[in-house]
Amino acid sequence: MRASYPSRTPATVRLLLCWLPGLWGLCLATSCLAGPLAWPVDCVPGGDCLASIGYPDLVGNGQAYDCSPAGYPGHVGTDIRVTQATMDTGLDVLAAEEGTVLWVFDGWKDHCSTTDANDAQCQAPTGPDEPNTSSGYRRCTALGPYCKDGIGQCFWCFYGGNVVVIKHDASLGVFATGYQHLKTNSIVVVPGQVVKKGQKIAQVGDAGNSTGPHLHFDVWEKTYADPIDPWMGPCGRTTGSVLWARLPPWSVAGPLGPAGLLLLPGNE
Repeated sequence: MRASYPSRTPATVRLLLCWLPGLWGLCLATSCLAGPLAWPVDCVPGGDCLASIGYPDLVGNGQAYDCSPAGYPGHVGTDIRVTQATMDTGLDVLAAEEGTVLWVFDGWKDHCSTTDANDAQCQAPTGPDEPNTSSGYRRCTALGPYCKDGIGQCFWCFYGGNVVVIKHDASLGVFATGYQHLKTNSIVVVPGQVVKKGQKIAQVGDAGNSTGPHLHFDVWEKTYADPIDPWMGPCGRTTGSVLWARLPPWSVAGPLGPAGLLLLPGNE
């Protein structure tokens, strides 16, 4: 069942499980306030999606935020994996936050780790990156006001085959989110469309530079291609705010106690 996501609770009263040096606990501090992001797939790990999550490694030490292995060294997104059968049946990808759809790429083959592996759309690109072009699994945007420093004209290229990027209100701590490797012709949004948190935008696929059916979920913090880890922990990001609206982020409501406290095991 798809969760519904209420509007953000005022920061002065929001309590959330957060990482503190040496422990997990409850706090009411700016650095521990809940973030804006909802879980971007209509699933629970160990249920409709696989229990193993490919976590980011923006530090570059091969470890996820909690010191477990990252998806791979230098991984910049969160991989939410599913079985081939689940992908073929259809599993919805959801907007993690309200915003405006910036870019959409669709129509590329979506079984790149299996039956489409030898198709040109599943092969490594050739030639240099160029605006508004595609080569292999590389797909590039048109030139536009997309530079990190806000000056001049830039373009961005994605290796996920079928891709959606949504731009958000950066004041909430997230500039944009990206959704890659989507199922062919499953995208139901268009550039310029305003979407709500939790709204279906596509389905999980296996397009582009992919090793199996999954959603690669990117979070940009302040500007274009400015990745940030939405998770926090001792081997990852330890400053700023947790970017998930709930912990665990796939929970529908979370085990809430008095005054909205998120209860830890043994503290119920």
